[in-house]
Amino acid sequence: MLNDQQLAALTKLFAHGSTDASAALSRWLGRPAQIKISRIEEVALATAAEVLGDPELPVCFCAMSLQGALTGELILAMNDASGQALADLLLSRPLGTSRTWGEVEISAALETANIIGCAYLNALAQMLPDGTELLPTPPRFARDFAESLMEFALMNQAAVSDTVFLTQTEFQIAESPVDCHLLLVPDPESVTVLQGLLAK
Repeated sequence: MLNDQQLAALTKLFAHGSTDASAALSRWLGRPAQIKISRIEEVALATAAEVLGDPELPVCFCAMSLQGALTGELILAMNDASGQALADLLLSRPLGTSRTWGEVEISAALETANIIGCAYLNALAQMLPDGTELLPTPPRFARDFAESLMEFALMNQAAVSDTVFLTQTEFQIAESPVDCHLLLVPDPESVTVLQGLLAK
């Protein structure tokens, strides 16, 4: 568990990451885009699945595995309505155009996750010792119920974590807001590493 001071430090790092992600997303789209985050919460795995929405409705995940100094998963999660609205905004289409997850919509979601994920990981990497790497794998897309998707996201971890750092994330593109969640799911060893780094 992180204490309040460590969570505040992690929130500050992610706020810096959101600024960089906003700039990168704006460059990619060629128009203003802003990503805002609220305070990061440390929650149990089961609680995270509940927060993601109605357990009877599917959720979309874009998950990146972390390699190097920290290991685990960084996940961009959203329901169908938010994800498809985001795809429409990214593709400069009228809201409501996307009604299914086709190849183009999935590609837009994955590219968004890649831009955002790299920005947040670069922010985390700033607190690592010089020469230490923190690398993401290419994001992968999945759509299923939240509990199943959490299992999917964690299947590559040698030791399953029960800790999730959850933040509410809002995209603002062309003055149209879209809500989603960003989840950092470190493995147990990486939680210990984070505690040490954030205590400095």
